[in-house]
Amino acid sequence: MNLEETFHPIFRGLDKEKTDFVMSSLEPFSYRDGEVVFYEGEHPEGLYLITEGRVRVALATLSEERSGHMGMVRVAGEYFGELSLLDHRRHLGTATAIGHLRGQLLRRDTFMKMTETSPIFVLNLAKDIVNRSRQADSQLILELARSKTSAELYIDRLKALSHTSQILNSTLDLDRLLLTILREATRNIGADTGTIYLLDEVHNELVSRVLRGKRVKEIRLPLGKGLAGYVAATGITLNIPDAYADDRFNPSVDMETGYHTKSILTMPMLDSEKNIVGAIQLINKEGGAPFNRDDEEFIRAMSIHASIAIRNSRLAEKMVQQETLAAVGNLSASLIHDFRGPMTIIKGYAQLLDTMDFPDENARKYLKGIGKQIDRMAGMTQEVLDFSRGEVHLNLRTQSLQSFFEEQIDMFRDDLEKHGIELDYDLPPGEVEARFDPIRIARVLNNLIGNSRDALPEGGRIDLKVHAGEEGWSFSVVDNGTGIPDEVVQRIFEPFETFGKKNGTGLGLAIAKKITEKHNGTIEVKSKPGDGTTMTLTFPMYLPDED
Repeated sequence: MNLEETFHPIFRGLDKEKTDFVMSSLEPFSYRDGEVVFYEGEHPEGLYLITEGRVRVALATLSEERSGHMGMVRVAGEYFGELSLLDHRRHLGTATAIGHLRGQLLRRDTFMKMTETSPIFVLNLAKDIVNRSRQADSQLILELARSKTSAELYIDRLKALSHTSQILNSTLDLDRLLLTILREATRNIGADTGTIYLLDEVHNELVSRVLRGKRVKEIRLPLGKGLAGYVAATGITLNIPDAYADDRFNPSVDMETGYHTKSILTMPMLDSEKNIVGAIQLINKEGGAPFNRDDEEFIRAMSIHASIAIRNSRLAEKMVQQETLAAVGNLSASLIHDFRGPMTIIKGYAQLLDTMDFPDENARKYLKGIGKQIDRMAGMTQEVLDFSRGEVHLNLRTQSLQSFFEEQIDMFRDDLEKHGIELDYDLPPGEVEARFDPIRIARVLNNLIGNSRDALPEGGRIDLKVHAGEEGWSFSVVDNGTGIPDEVVQRIFEPFETFGKKNGTGLGLAIAKKITEKHNGTIEVKSKPGDGTTMTLTFPMYLPDED
C-alpha cells in the first residue's frame, strides 16, 4: 500500500522498512455522527488518519455559536491529534465526528518512534504543520476583519438606539419621534425607505407615516389588507425578499407613487400588554439583498421605541386634558416602567460587546459611553417622577470636582461641536473634593448646557466656570446666545413654562432648581436679550446626609 496516496503526504519518501512498520501498527477507528472522539483536556490515543467523513475540533469553553468559527474541521485525506502528541502540555479541544467518521489510528508509541527514527517523516510533518498554521493565520485574519466590521455595525446600531432613547426622553412630539425612528432604522439596515403604521381602533384601519426625504405623509390602509395589515392582524413578522411574489402584498401604493417595492421587512409593534399598536415596515435593502436576521433584531428594538413613543403620546394627551401635576407623575412612572426593558437590552448588548476583544480602543470607549448615557436617561426619568411627587432624595458622595466635570465635559463636547459651538472651561487647580449627588448635579448641568446650546442656533460659545473655596463651591454656564427677556426670567423656574421653546417640556429648570435647593444651594440667572445668559449655582462644600 502507498501510504502517501492512501493517507497523507506526510508519509512521502519512507523506505520499505518504515512503511511496513507504520502499516503493521495501524488500527481502524469508526465513530457515528455526533460521537465524541476525545474531550478537551484529554490526550488522544494517537494520530487519527481520516479516510471517510469529517471531524470538528473546537474548544468546549467557547459557545456553540463561536466554536464553529474558532475551531477546525478536518476532512478525508487529513489527520488530527498531532499537536498533543508533539507537545504533551498542549491539549486539543473536543473532537466530534461529523457524519460517519472512519480511518486508521497510528498509535502514540508508533508515532513517537517514527519521530525519533525517521527524519523524512519529521520533515514532512513539520512542513505540513507550518502550512496549516499559515492557512489558519489567514483565516483568523479574515475572521478578525469580519468581527471588526460586525462589531462596528453593532456599535453604530447601539448608538442609534441610544440616540433614539435620548430623543424619546426629551420630547412628546409623536411625528418627530416616529420620523427619527424611521430615519435611524432605514439608515442602519440599509433600507431605501420605510413606513410606520399606527392602528386606529375606531376605524379599524392602519394609519401610516411614510418616510419620503424629510416629509411625513399619511395614508390609510384597511386592517388585514397588504403585508402591514397581515402583520397587524396576526402579530407575525414578515421578511419577504420579493414582495410581488407574495399574494398578501398590496401594490396600490406603488401604483399611486410610481415606486417599485422589492424586498420588504414588516414587524408588529406591541405595547407593554403585548397588544398590537401598529407595524413598522422597511423597504428595499441596498444592493438588492434580502433583509437578514440582524436587521430583524435591530428593527425589533426600534419598534419598542416606536411603541413607547405612541404610548407616551397618548399619555401626554391625557396629561394636557387634565393639566395637573399628578398627570405628569403618572406619565413619569409609565416612562420609567416602559424604559426599563429597552434600556436594559441596550446596556446588556453594550456590556456583552465590552467583554470581547476589539483592535480599536475607541470601540470600548464608545461602549462605556453608551452605558453611561443609559444610566443618565434612567436618572432623568426618575427625576421627573420624583419632582411630580415632591420627592427628591440625594445619594451623596465625596469626590473630586475636577474628575466629575471632566467626565461631564467629555459627554457633551461632541454634540456641541456638531452644532458649531465652542466650549471653554475653567476648573479649580489641583484635586478639590466636595460632597454632593453626582447623578443629580450631572442632570442639572446637562439641562443648562442643553438650554445654552438651544440658544445658539447659528453656533457660538459656551463657558463652564467652576470655583471652589473653603466654605463652598459653584459653577456657572455662560453663553453668548439670544438671551432671555426680563419678564421670562421672572418665571423661568416655574413648572410647564416653555416660553415658546420648541419641544420643551417646561420641567428642566424647575427640576434643576429643586435639586439645587435640596443641596442647600442657590441658582441665579443673569440674562439680556442679545447679550447671552449666565446661570450660576452655588453649593456648600460638605453637605450632611439626609435625616
